[in-house]
Amino acid sequence: MNDWSDAERRVEKAQQLFEQRKWSEALREIRLATNINPHNPSWFFNMGLILDEMGRFEEALDAYAQADGIEANDIQTLYHLGVDLHRTGRLDKAIDTFVQIERLDPSFEPAYCNRIIAYAQRGEHELAEEMFYTARLYKENCPNCYFSMGCSLDARGLYDKAIYCWMRCLDLQGAQNDVHVRIGHAYRKKGDFEQARLHMLTDLRHNPGRTQTLLDLGELLVSMGRLQEADEKFRRAIELAPNDPGGYYHHGRLLLRMNRDADAAKAFSTVLHLDPTFPGAHMGLGRISYRRGELTPARTRFRAELQLRPDEPKLLLELSNLLMDTGESRAALACLKWLVAMNPREVSGWLNLSVAQFSRGHYTEGIKSCMTVLSKDPANLMAMYNLGLAHERLGQYEAALNWVRQARRRDAADIALQRLEFRLRVLRTKKRVDRAIRRCTRWLHVSW
Repeated sequence: MNDWSDAERRVEKAQQLFEQRKWSEALREIRLATNINPHNPSWFFNMGLILDEMGRFEEALDAYAQADGIEANDIQTLYHLGVDLHRTGRLDKAIDTFVQIERLDPSFEPAYCNRIIAYAQRGEHELAEEMFYTARLYKENCPNCYFSMGCSLDARGLYDKAIYCWMRCLDLQGAQNDVHVRIGHAYRKKGDFEQARLHMLTDLRHNPGRTQTLLDLGELLVSMGRLQEADEKFRRAIELAPNDPGGYYHHGRLLLRMNRDADAAKAFSTVLHLDPTFPGAHMGLGRISYRRGELTPARTRFRAELQLRPDEPKLLLELSNLLMDTGESRAALACLKWLVAMNPREVSGWLNLSVAQFSRGHYTEGIKSCMTVLSKDPANLMAMYNLGLAHERLGQYEAALNWVRQARRRDAADIALQRLEFRLRVLRTKKRVDRAIRRCTRWLHVSW
């Protein structure tokens, strides 16, 4: 048997192994075949398919690129290349690849379908919507299109429309992927916790071993005040994945809420044993120390959390508040600067940053942060109140009164605003009297 025949035999064997889902064996055979004959594009394409099934997307990209290098502009090769570029976070290159497919074959619907989610992830939602309607010209009822369009609508806060798209997705393909979970999260953001719970339970009926859904459902049950049910979900997640720190972390937060500090400390310690860089665990242990009045270990834990540079906005806000409460205003300032740099649209981050800046005596910077809050939320009373306090500290009573009056026009009954306005009026009058006395004294001195 010559080498070429051996290569063909190995390709046939690789195909049989692929159908049997024996990915490693199939990959070995296809690699041996391409070593013998490195000029067959379909063999490299098949290698890419095997690597995709194994989740080795970087290597699959190389395989598809080799196939494209041998036979350029093959639609299927370009399509899988674009999908893996998207999977590996190369959104721009993925979109360029799908655009290339559109030029070669405008009727190839997946070239539009896959761009919906890519544009949505880049925040270009109008283009995502354009791709959605273009794709439907070629395939009216594509579940992937409805799924991706739902993601775009959800990102814009259009939850009812997102839910509609995901329900259409369920009608077309059944309970696949994480559609029920996404619907559940959308209902939760709408405030309809019961509908959210029902959809998460539906997902668990179809996927009883999905620990992330168990954790999501547990967090939802905590929000609903159903703590015992949440405790059961977290325990079940830990049973299913005992080496996953996520279950212990969520359970630890629940135990803290239930004032079971000793059990919570064990849970957070287990998290750090499994993953020393897991976000939130140091903060949980710091909370326990803070409750006990042990400020030094609490501060140590909070600083350790900050050094991990967490990227979850809610966690950063919580951490900044704890740092302020324990007198770590400098660290809180660093925490909040990191938050607004990472997520500049986070109004709460800018507001907390202004408070931290004021606490450090950085009034000019704090005023700028408050102005940023008002540029994003013109009706934010707390920002106006803080501006009043800041200008008061700077002795700029007219400016301070201006902000307090603006706030009172929106809420005239607010007691804190009333008191601040009265104090500012008194201080302004005193300042005027003092200035008049100084002028009068100077005049008398000169006359004398």
